[in-house]
Amino acid sequence: MLKEITSPELDRKVMAAVLVPILDCREPKILMIRRGESLARNAGHIAFPGGMMEEGEDVVETALREFEEELGVDRKKIDVIGFLKSREVREYRIPLCPVVGITNEIDFRPDAKEVGKILVDDLEKVLKSRRIADWGPNFECARELVWGASSRVLDDLYMRIVLKYGSIDNFFSRLRGKYGDR
Repeated sequence: MLKEITSPELDRKVMAAVLVPILDCREPKILMIRRGESLARNAGHIAFPGGMMEEGEDVVETALREFEEELGVDRKKIDVIGFLKSREVREYRIPLCPVVGITNEIDFRPDAKEVGKILVDDLEKVLKSRRIADWGPNFECARELVWGASSRVLDDLYMRIVLKYGSIDNFFSRLRGKYGDR
């Protein structure tokens, strides 16, 4: 069902990519990180794993490489299902592409320099925490405030679900029904 709301195509003008990792469980979970405090950019921010593209990479390769480097998970264990809307990290004017991937992997070996903390929370709970502030949408993941580019990525996911299914409740009700059919 998540694949139905992602885009099969991506914007080719991006310079960075993040992985929006969905943990495939009975109740789907979303994974975010608190960036390491010693990083030069966005230290301590709540974010999705990701970074700048390297020579010869596409956005999928970048997102998977960064996820593997930051969380110690073999990129082969991620099933990429699509893309969300490309957006700019406003502070640095860097266009980035969110790549949505699903994994069953829960054995993380984070890079302590890049990752201050791993945040895992119920996807439904995170999406239902949506609030609109003066600066835009924000969410809560594992009791941490998500704002900025990461919140805009989550807001795109939220809006795609609401537009297709009418509400977050409808989507998760249908998703639970599909799990019951397994």
